[in-house]
Amino acid sequence: MQFEQSNEINADLVALFAQTVLGTNGAKYKHLDVVQSVKQTDNPLSFSLRRNELLIANITFCKRPFGLYLRYFAFDKRFQSRGKARANQKSSIKQKIEGVFEQITTQFPGSEKYCYAYIDQKNVRSKWMSETFGFVTKAQLATQSFSRIWPKLHKGFHRESINSEISQIISDTYSKYTAYFEHFFENGHFYTLKDQDGNRLAFAQFHKVRWEIQRLPGKLGGVQVKLLPYIPLLNKLIQPKSHTFLVPDMVCNPSGDIRDVQKLFESALAYEKVHSLLWWNDTRDEHYIKAQASFNWGLLHKLIGVAAVDVVFRGDFEPKQPVFVVAFDMV
Repeated sequence: MQFEQSNEINADLVALFAQTVLGTNGAKYKHLDVVQSVKQTDNPLSFSLRRNELLIANITFCKRPFGLYLRYFAFDKRFQSRGKARANQKSSIKQKIEGVFEQITTQFPGSEKYCYAYIDQKNVRSKWMSETFGFVTKAQLATQSFSRIWPKLHKGFHRESINSEISQIISDTYSKYTAYFEHFFENGHFYTLKDQDGNRLAFAQFHKVRWEIQRLPGKLGGVQVKLLPYIPLLNKLIQPKSHTFLVPDMVCNPSGDIRDVQKLFESALAYEKVHSLLWWNDTRDEHYIKAQASFNWGLLHKLIGVAAVDVVFRGDFEPKQPVFVVAFDMV
């Protein structure tokens, strides 16, 4: 029984991801568009462990200009640990996983040669797994919701393809961030808010996502999921069986007025006919800091609050700048 290395993601691996429920003590959810999202995995480096031809575990990295992003770390449910219980330190599977990390340590691609991942702060099992294999928390993201029951489409909002001006603004905004790369907007489309003279005020790339939400954060999260479909107005914001929402990335604010970003977000919800979005930011991100002081985040924020995500790094690298987050990595 050995890990098999590949630069592709096979069909049985997609099936493993599709059945994986994410989260433990906080929110619990399952991605409903795994087949489509897996196809977008950038430069995968995949290690699969099989027993009698049955896939039981997988570790998949994305090779990026600076190093490796740990995209998937999945186990067949029959081999997952329970709660806070720690697996046998001498187990054969653990030893083989250690072998994978030792192997990539000597083969790190990229200029800065680090490996990083994102972990829900309340996910005890994942936190333990990351620490076991040498990952250390060195930054933190905020999972911030934005919602409108009746979103408004503001004047000057439109959709446009990537162009040299947008690319330059993105580079000026984010190129100094840790883990910055350009793969996911090289051929993308953006939603833009302009003033009456045609000046860009704010723009971002948005993706539509569907989750099955099995539990919300908090002590009453399990009960809330069962009740929400029957509560007027709130049932517009969350549909547990198939919750559709937006995720923004490459959020830029040329006007310098963060209220233009709020108008952009609300317009995007109206245009896409959804009621909420999730926005992930390093807590040191300038846009997020400004938004915290002036945004009206909406009713969903009052219901679920802000969830913390740890950014863990393997090795000695220290992220002195905010971490650049692309929405694909979070969904």
